[in-house]
Amino acid sequence: MDVRLYTGKNDFLPDPDFRPFLYLTSGHLTTQTTDTIHAFRLIRRNGEQVIALFQCVEKPGNIWESPANAPFGGIQCDVDCQKSELAFFLDCIKNWVTFRSGKKLVIKTAPSCYNPTLNNLLHISYLNTGFVPIQANLNSFISVNSTDFYSKIRPAEKRRIKKAAIAGFKAGLANEISSTAVFEFLTKCRIQKNYRMSLTLPQIDSLRQRFPDNYLVFTVMEGSKIIALTLTVRVNDRILYNFLCGDLQEYCVFSPLVTLMESVYQYCQQEKIGILDLGISLDQDGNHKPSLNRFKKNIGGQDCMKLTYEINLQD
Repeated sequence: MDVRLYTGKNDFLPDPDFRPFLYLTSGHLTTQTTDTIHAFRLIRRNGEQVIALFQCVEKPGNIWESPANAPFGGIQCDVDCQKSELAFFLDCIKNWVTFRSGKKLVIKTAPSCYNPTLNNLLHISYLNTGFVPIQANLNSFISVNSTDFYSKIRPAEKRRIKKAAIAGFKAGLANEISSTAVFEFLTKCRIQKNYRMSLTLPQIDSLRQRFPDNYLVFTVMEGSKIIALTLTVRVNDRILYNFLCGDLQEYCVFSPLVTLMESVYQYCQQEKIGILDLGISLDQDGNHKPSLNRFKKNIGGQDCMKLTYEINLQD
C-alpha cells in the first residue's frame, strides 16, 4: 500500500477506481476555498489503483478540517476496500497532520443513506483509529422508485398539491432562470424566515456555469411569477441533493414546496436517480428543527445519520 499527498493547483490528481462524489472531485475542490487543499490518495502498488481519497485544509488554531467548504468531506473508497487498508490510510493522514503541528482533525461525513455498506465500514474505521463522533444530525431522504410521489405523502400534503393544481401553478426544471433571479428569490425567502444565505451571487453563478449538469434549478410558477424555487445538486449519477430552497410566505396556504418536491421527485424518476437527499433540519441557530424534519417525513422522507468525527492529535 502507498499513500500519496497532492497539494497546489498544478498537482495532477489521479482518478480513483470509483466515481467520486461531486464535492470530492478536483474540479469542485478548487471552488471551495482559496486555501491550500491537501489531497491524499490510497494506492495499491501492484496495479497503481487509487482505492480511497481524502482532502483536508488547515484552519486557524492548528485545526484541520474536511471538507474545506461543502456539505461533507471525509474518505470515499472503493467497494472492495478493506478495514486494514483504511486503518493504514487514516494512520498516515493523522501522522502527517500531527507532523504539521495539527492539534485536531475534524471530518464531516456524507449521509449514511448514500451507501449504507461503505458508511458502516468507514464508521468502524474512524472509531478504530481514534476518532470520536462529536455531532450526529438526522438527515432526511426520499427513496425514489416506481411509486409516484403522491402515494408517498401524507393526506394533508395531498390536499395541498390538489389546491396548488386548482390554482393553476406550474412546476418543473427551470435552468434557464438567471443566477441573479435565483439568488434574489432565495435571499428574500430566507430573510422572511430569519435564515442567512449560505452562498453569494458570484458563488451561485460560478457553480452553475462550471457544473451546468450538476446544479439544477426547479421552480413553481404562478404565471410568470416564481413562488417556490430550489437549487439542487447532482452529487453523482444516483443522488440528487435538495440544496437551497424557498417559497414566498404569502403563498404558505398552498405549501408550494410540496408541489416543488413532487416535480423534483418526478425528475429523479426520469433520470433513474435513486436517492433524493433532503438534508439535515436545522433552525437559524444551527439547532435541530423538529417541525422541518416533520415536514420532510410528511412528503415521504426517511431519516438517516450524518456524523462529524474528531480526533485530538496532541493527547
